[in-house]
Amino acid sequence: MIINEIQLTNIGAYRGSNSFDFRPEKGRNVILIGGENGAGKTTLLNAIKLGLFGSYGYGFKTENAEYYKRVQSMLNHGAKRTGENNFRIKLEFSLVDDFEKIDYILYRYWKFTNQSLKESFELIANGKHLSEYEKDLFQSKLKEVMPPQLLDLCLFDGEEIARIVNKDLLSEYLNNLSRVVFNLDLFEKLEDDLESYSNQSLDFEKMESLEKELYTLNQREKELRAKIVAAIEKEKVLTSTREKLNDDYQRLKYDFENYGGLVKSERENIIKDMNLIEVSRKQNMEKIKDFASNLLPFYLSNNLLSETREQIQNEESMQLSKQLNLKLNEGNMNDLLTSVFGTYESHKGNLLKEKLLNLVKPEDKIHQIHGASFSESSLIENAYLKVSGNSKEECLGIIEENRSKLIQQQELREKLTINDNTNEFSDMIQQMENIQQTTIKLDQEIQEHEAQLQEWKNDVESIISAINKIQTSLKDNNKTKSSFLESQKIITLSRRFREIQLKKKLQQVQFEATSMLKRIFRKHNYVSSIYIDPESYDVILLDTQKEKIEKSTLSAGEKEILLISIIWAIFKCSGRKVPFIFDTLLGRLDKTHKAAVLSEFIPNSGRQAIILSTDSEIDQQHYTLIEMVVAKEYMLDFNVEKQETRILDRYFPFKQMELVK
Repeated sequence: MIINEIQLTNIGAYRGSNSFDFRPEKGRNVILIGGENGAGKTTLLNAIKLGLFGSYGYGFKTENAEYYKRVQSMLNHGAKRTGENNFRIKLEFSLVDDFEKIDYILYRYWKFTNQSLKESFELIANGKHLSEYEKDLFQSKLKEVMPPQLLDLCLFDGEEIARIVNKDLLSEYLNNLSRVVFNLDLFEKLEDDLESYSNQSLDFEKMESLEKELYTLNQREKELRAKIVAAIEKEKVLTSTREKLNDDYQRLKYDFENYGGLVKSERENIIKDMNLIEVSRKQNMEKIKDFASNLLPFYLSNNLLSETREQIQNEESMQLSKQLNLKLNEGNMNDLLTSVFGTYESHKGNLLKEKLLNLVKPEDKIHQIHGASFSESSLIENAYLKVSGNSKEECLGIIEENRSKLIQQQELREKLTINDNTNEFSDMIQQMENIQQTTIKLDQEIQEHEAQLQEWKNDVESIISAINKIQTSLKDNNKTKSSFLESQKIITLSRRFREIQLKKKLQQVQFEATSMLKRIFRKHNYVSSIYIDPESYDVILLDTQKEKIEKSTLSAGEKEILLISIIWAIFKCSGRKVPFIFDTLLGRLDKTHKAAVLSEFIPNSGRQAIILSTDSEIDQQHYTLIEMVVAKEYMLDFNVEKQETRILDRYFPFKQMELVK
């Protein structure tokens, strides 16, 4: 998408008709707009979004009272006061549709009728006025090609980028950006719609057992993935807390080493031994709890478990014999015997069939009780094998081990108490011990959290495997054509596609972002490569030795450079042709980084880059760095007395200032 021109009539501080020509030229992709704070730069950005999308740009499906309230706040107060009743945004832009470039002229204007504001909308495509139906089609297509949230993401807002950097929201921002730019949000919407459809059309009474199991597995997979996302976020918080505690401990340890004398080494060895024992005891307790909650009930009802297992095996044998009996009909038996023996006695077929059935059917006649699915029978078999093993003896051994470790721990604690009571640095020691105890609990929590996270990931893999098996089983079934099953298959396929596509795209983004970062980073070769985790969207920086670089060591300006490099790379790898808009991006950068961004980053920002700047951001020195790529330049001059903005066809007059001097 290329924005060619925008005309504002009585919008914001723009009184009367005011035009900006945004057309890039060959080799010149930059539109430079200068203005002091409050001159109308933000109004210009909001007008682009309002003109393109109307109420949809504010998140409303239709034009409602809240939308008109916002529009009224954007209309020029002087024009409203004098009753001019002419408020309009005219946008000229180009889109490529089916490899054909189409030039559009869009008019969105408002008038007051009986104190009520009404909106009108006109659209011209390649000189042809579009009908209401054609305008609806265009707006639907525009929402796909350039939705409002994508336009927001094309805006490199200095204030927003600073907020993301200061509040450490990089992972969350990259998650949202990737979903929209790579169109993954469309697949998520498709999955939600299909699930809603499935729920509406679902009739468990009419569904076959495998279809029920498939639906349940798909729901379980969705729940687990949500838990995994939440668990990753919690793990970040725990790790951050752990790092802060470690910093506090190292500070106290430093002071203690300087002033604590010779007692430090002996005391740390005692605490280390106690901590190791405590960690081992807690791990043992978890094993005992796990045994008591999972296996102990089966030990107490061992006979029932064995009978249930035998009953399920007999039921499976009975089902197999029934299926075999259906398959081995008289025609099949005749064909089989003829292919083996050529000629045979007629009663031999029935005799062979009877012997084959006797091999698979249960020895005693049974009645079906459980009708267990494959996953249910697997759970029973797994429980039986564990009960048949030596888990009970192992648990008793762990209990005895814990008793012994408790005695050791008590002896060490008594020794430590005697040591601390004779130490004048007891307060400092107590603080260090409290931190260590808290750290141990955190380490244990992180360890349990990671184990739970890995367990959920393993469960997801098992569910995916089970889904694939069920789909294979149903492949030859005529019922696979049911809309329910087809929707479940599409949901599964969509999830797999999103995972693969995201990993593939992020690999490309890592390469492009690293390349750009090396070009504009002041510390050359400080960052050798960038890695983005496709699950957590954590950004990991590596040096030339492939060692991790802590992002906390970067300055605020360097973090902004990192962020804009990744954003630029994501758009480049997506293949989207969008205009980039830079709003007061350079204010927090030092001169070296500012020069690098202007000379290396801006000229490579696609076919169109719109820069909104103050004269302190891009001064005369920095202006010369981009002068050769500037296609159009403007300056917004706000008149305080008239409360309106004029548009001057030049940037800040550096040359005139030189002449005055």
